[in-house]
Amino acid sequence: MKNIVLFDNSRVDDLYPFSVNHCSWELRCGAFRVFERMRIQYPKANLLFHSRKLWLDSFLKRFELNNDTAFSDDTLFLSGNIIVGLGFDNDLRELIKQYDSFTISVNDVIYGFYLKNVDNNIMSIFERNELIDLGSEVLSKLPKINVKSIKPINYLWESLFINGETINNDFELCNSYQRYFLSGHHGVFALEPSNILLGKNVKIAPSVVLDATGGKIIIGDNVKIMPQSTIIGPCFIGDNSVIKIGAKIYQDNSFGEWCKIGGEIENSIIHAFTNKQHEGFLGHSYLGEWVNLGADTNNSDLKNTYSEIDIQLPDKIVKTGKMFVGLMCGDHTKSGINSMFTTGTVAGVCGIIVKDWFMPNFIKSFSWGGKNNSPQYKFDKAIETAKIVMARRNRNLIDEEVELLRIEYNKVTSQS
Repeated sequence: MKNIVLFDNSRVDDLYPFSVNHCSWELRCGAFRVFERMRIQYPKANLLFHSRKLWLDSFLKRFELNNDTAFSDDTLFLSGNIIVGLGFDNDLRELIKQYDSFTISVNDVIYGFYLKNVDNNIMSIFERNELIDLGSEVLSKLPKINVKSIKPINYLWESLFINGETINNDFELCNSYQRYFLSGHHGVFALEPSNILLGKNVKIAPSVVLDATGGKIIIGDNVKIMPQSTIIGPCFIGDNSVIKIGAKIYQDNSFGEWCKIGGEIENSIIHAFTNKQHEGFLGHSYLGEWVNLGADTNNSDLKNTYSEIDIQLPDKIVKTGKMFVGLMCGDHTKSGINSMFTTGTVAGVCGIIVKDWFMPNFIKSFSWGGKNNSPQYKFDKAIETAKIVMARRNRNLIDEEVELLRIEYNKVTSQS
């Protein structure tokens, strides 16, 4: 196909707090962000993006990408909140043989569509809307095909329950990585080394355990793993990250670039430039960028009653259908030492979380303290702190990011 268009759909705010300042295709699951995986799977296609202008401009500038919005024939349109499995190629190839146009759905909910010849009526939904309504009447007229090889992420926590499977699948896409060789790392205990991939300049200290018997382990460029750490697959560790001494990394974890990871972690996704480097438990959690969890921060991911977990979002309560859900945390939020997050907590962006007992299960953005009645972190001070933190990693907070954070600040202010 000539073109692939990733777009934000009209439910993108359900990905809160990640959606405050990110497009849906920036979601991390497995070894890649959504758009990175699409770029690897379809290197010859022209990858395009469609979203709200400020969010889109921020994304394009941060990743130094161009976006030619002139859609042409033979185009695949996909919502940015889906994971495309390895079997999707075969599914798509067979469908294209049968249909010139069709929608792609999971359980009869549409998440994308294909056009061999661009239909002006369908393209009008892009011209009129920054967020695409997948329930629109125009799309409902196309043949609807249920496809099992894609997995939607409608809420952040849903990514956690497909993360291990996605890491295993992504193992086949990491063509630039090298197979693990025992002779290259003396004193390292590697179980099932054929299931381990390493990037360049990886440093693994003696006494480290890499247990890939239950899933793949993928370790990126310039990663440093300190002594007495145990890593159980499936696990992905992004470029330039550090695993601290004695870390206990259980299965189904993904860590982005430039992270510092320590303590006990299970089934969690951590975005780039985020630190959880001290003792403390993190389980079934999703952390954005530039988050810092203070020493001995812990979260609960299981109720004492073993009952289903409800999640509070800004505008509704969602029944997860899950027994295990931890912390969903937005960018630039920081916890003080000995902080405790209760089961199924949502914490917004730019918070300073300091409290002497369990946090409430919904913490507003720009909270200074974490309580329901805590004062608001002043916008200029929050931005100043973010700039200082990012400068330490030779990064800049761009104007578009500031404006996105301002929008969230104004929402919180108006609700106070």
